[in-house]
Amino acid sequence: MNNTNCYIEFDIDYTEKYNDLKHTFELLKQAKNNCEPKNDKFWLDNFPKYSLKKFYFLDDDIKPNFKTSEKGEFTWHFYSLILLLETDYEIEYLSCEMKERDRGRIEFDPYSYPYGGISGLITFIKSFDCHPAKTDDGTGIYEIHLLKNGDFDLIEIKQAEPKKKFDVKIEIQKFIKKL
Repeated sequence: MNNTNCYIEFDIDYTEKYNDLKHTFELLKQAKNNCEPKNDKFWLDNFPKYSLKKFYFLDDDIKPNFKTSEKGEFTWHFYSLILLLETDYEIEYLSCEMKERDRGRIEFDPYSYPYGGISGLITFIKSFDCHPAKTDDGTGIYEIHLLKNGDFDLIEIKQAEPKKKFDVKIEIQKFIKKL
C-alpha cells in the first residue's frame, strides 16, 4: 500500500540534534493535535539554545538570556513560527522518524488546501541543524534546495497523484442505496 501522507525528508548530521528535533516535534504534535497550545515560556524552555539562536525576538517578547539572530528577510520571529506550527497550520502531525542513519522524515496530514505551506516546517527542521531535502506537500514531490540567504527552492520530481480517490458515480450509488 502506498503512503498517502505528506512529508518532509531531511538529512541528519548529528544524532543528538535529531533527538532534540524529535522531542520538540512530539511536544508540538501533542499541543497541535489536542488543541492545547502552550505558553511562550514553555516553548522557550523546550527548544535547545542552538535552535533559539536562529530566530529573532521582539523587545516585548519573553527572550532567552543569550544573543539571538537579528531580524532579516528570511529570519523568522520565534513566536510567529510557534503560532503557525502549534495553531495556524491546517494539518495533523503524524510522526517524526529516522528512516536511515542519516535521513529523517516528518509526516503530516493536511485538513484542507492550502494548509499553510511547508515554509514553517522547513524553518523548524533547519533550526535543529537538519537539512530538508525532499517533500511531498500534497501538490507534488519536490527536492528542496536550501539557499545561502536562508530561503529555499523546490525542484519538482513528480506531480502529485490524488491523495484520496473519489468516484462520484460510486458515491452517488452508495447514497441512493442508503435511501
